[in-house]
Amino acid sequence: MINAINRKALAVLYGVVCHSLFVISVGMMIFQMYYGLSRCFGSLMSPWSIAANALLAVQFPLAHSALLSKSGRKILSKLAPVAFGVALAPTTYVIIASLQVLALFSLWSPSGVIWWQATGPTLWLLSALYAASWLLLGKAILDAGIGLQSGSIGWLAVFQNRKPQFPAMPTAGLFRSCRQPIYLAFACTLWTVPIWTPDQLALAIPLTLYCLIGPIFKEARFSNNFGQAFADYKSKHPYFLPLGEKRLSNDLSIYDTGAEHWWDGSQRWLRALQNIVPARFSYFDQFAKWQGVSVLDLGCGGGFMAEALAQRGAIVTGIDPAQKAIAAATKHAAQNQLMITYHVGNGENLQLADASMDVVVCVDVLEHVIDLDRVLREIHRVLKPRGLFCFDTINRNWLATFVIVFLGEHVLRIVPKGTHDQRKFIRPQDLAAKLQQCEFSQCSFQGLGPVGFNQRLDPIFGKLPFLTLMYMGQARR
Repeated sequence: MINAINRKALAVLYGVVCHSLFVISVGMMIFQMYYGLSRCFGSLMSPWSIAANALLAVQFPLAHSALLSKSGRKILSKLAPVAFGVALAPTTYVIIASLQVLALFSLWSPSGVIWWQATGPTLWLLSALYAASWLLLGKAILDAGIGLQSGSIGWLAVFQNRKPQFPAMPTAGLFRSCRQPIYLAFACTLWTVPIWTPDQLALAIPLTLYCLIGPIFKEARFSNNFGQAFADYKSKHPYFLPLGEKRLSNDLSIYDTGAEHWWDGSQRWLRALQNIVPARFSYFDQFAKWQGVSVLDLGCGGGFMAEALAQRGAIVTGIDPAQKAIAAATKHAAQNQLMITYHVGNGENLQLADASMDVVVCVDVLEHVIDLDRVLREIHRVLKPRGLFCFDTINRNWLATFVIVFLGEHVLRIVPKGTHDQRKFIRPQDLAAKLQQCEFSQCSFQGLGPVGFNQRLDPIFGKLPFLTLMYMGQARR
């Protein structure tokens, strides 16, 4: 019979082994994926390396799910001393999973081929996204219950001579946005690496499929364990990405509800909008001489761009459908003695004469309008011949959706939830085609996006060498 001292010693031993392997395996995974699995220690040559790598790739997801089945849990309970097998099962599971991860990322035989390696700003951006994905994964693990995810509830139960205390069904934190934030975050780590090799792609594809399919078995367990509570939670939260119909509102009411705070600096999302202004002018200034030029700021909101244009000497007209935002813009312009004409209106039906404007500026707007084609035709109509159209918008792809919608709205809360509908995001090639159809010419684009954070942890924006997230552009009538 094991006495109390031996029981506690056994528990501590399991705890040390479990957490040591957990930290080492995660560290190995972070390091090896960052370098596209080009620095692993496997040394087999083709074709043996292909077979061995394939086995390494499939052993993790298959065993990871199998050990959580009823028969798998029975096996886990038999892998520790009989008296404590059931209690130590969560710890044993994490030990096995850590060994699997360690084997996968240390014994992989690299192909020696590097397809692409990021440099300069692209390297910094992808490194930041890779780090953000891991931080997101860490947050999801904390929200799910760090004791269960790290295996500590097993060995602590033995140490304290009690049954393991499993956490309640997770619904807080990232679980408010989707049902599977752990799998989502892990999938993101697979695709944000700055070095791409055949090895990374060969691993990213099956593990991403596992992230999509594996949670189905998890949800079956949750359904058995939590019954109606999980059914109610499931009906209100999307499976993977927070992109269900209920969360795609393109909510423009924020421009009215936030109007009274437009200029006081109290709202983070408004500070973020103001922070984009210098980055826009770093691009638009190449094409326009603002002094004495008639400019329409279409979708002006509370007047960040309009006032910056007026300060450059432009003759500014601002139009926006948000009545309270227009009132706030008018008041602030008067307080600062800026001659800006503001009107309530929308881009689909501009109450302006034909060929009346030298420049139309339309920023943070095109991805929100009801009828993009009609807006572009109206802009073309009010521009003078050779008039300049300056704009920015959001690209339509999975990364932009992840950064702008998931991170920006649901995790970092930089903008209010429901601000964007990713279905309205616009690919550069699609926008270029629409501009050409409206008889614009000389169209060009420039990448735009976050390049850092200030002391208030608000994003700072700048020009980027790619169009993946956001982009600015210009075209001539």
